[in-house]
Amino acid sequence: MQQQLSIIKLYCIDTSALIDLERHYPKIQTAFKAIWEEIEQLIKEGSIFTIETVQEEIEKYQGKEVFLKKWIFKHRRQFIIQIDSQIWKIGQKITAEHPEILDKKKIETGENQADPFLIALAISKVTTIITNENKDKPNKIPLVAAHYGVKSIDLFEFFGERDLKFVKE
Repeated sequence: MQQQLSIIKLYCIDTSALIDLERHYPKIQTAFKAIWEEIEQLIKEGSIFTIETVQEEIEKYQGKEVFLKKWIFKHRRQFIIQIDSQIWKIGQKITAEHPEILDKKKIETGENQADPFLIALAISKVTTIITNENKDKPNKIPLVAAHYGVKSIDLFEFFGERDLKFVKE
């Protein structure tokens, strides 16, 4: 008899997806409760996380709502991955090979850049990136990540992979 191995899929999530999640699927709406429950369960399992620079971007995000900032802070111990030497090294390589991924405004202000390190995290942990960035622009996560063999999906694709559905009770 053959044993079936359960494959755990890992995800790392980008700032754009988190902001869109808050904006379009607010946790306070009953219809979207299952989405947030799924994500919080994945956080508990260690199956979804993000890089510390994404947390920094969210904290600087000037949206009128503070829910996302508080939500990330609440889950930070299991959700936020610190940049270690391996992630740093890979992120620097990505930056050198794909300088177009860097945000010019952030370069001018000296702000940290999340995108190359999110891709580095995905490479390091062998994850799929959840991002709502444009899949056709060469300076955005999906195309740069694909160059390194990293899969990127948007929120709708994530919902599909997790078999999340709107069901009338």
